Amino acid sequence: MASPSLTSNSYLINNLSHDFSFRRDPIFNKESNIILTISCKKNIIVAWKDISHLEAIGNYTMFHFTDGKKLLVSRTMKIFLPKLDGEMFVRIHKSFTVNLNYIAQFDVKEEMFVQLRDGSKISISRRKKKDFIEKARRYFGNFRIN
Repeated sequence: MASPSLTSNSYLINNLSHDFSFRRDPIFNKESNIILTISCKKNIIVAWKDISHLEAIGNYTMFHFTDGKKLLVSRTMKIFLPKLDGEMFVRIHKSFTVNLNYIAQFDVKEEMFVQLRDGSKISISRRKKKDFIEKARRYFGNFRIN
């Protein structure tokens, strides 16, 4: 399978400004940052609030940032999910995990979608709907579904 292409507004793995010591797995600081392991010699520190959503693309994970930039990491999204802040991030689809703080609107009744502040519209799968509603209620406060 060919790797996904990087767009011009993507972070280029070869041009990362941070070079940290090797860490076997991605680790995180739950207070504010996550350290993404890019390769055996490259890591990058990212603030939680700067990640709008994650997209699974085969054996890769595309991190989408609030400034419109993207970062492609050659690890599956499954590796990152336990490391993410469970109160702030929720998996809404097999291929998508969103930052609840970056949601502009959502519909869980008819169209079943989440719209992010940048205008991206992502479908909520039927299997992930219940989990999304529970986390959204805790995060946004109680809301009513008619």
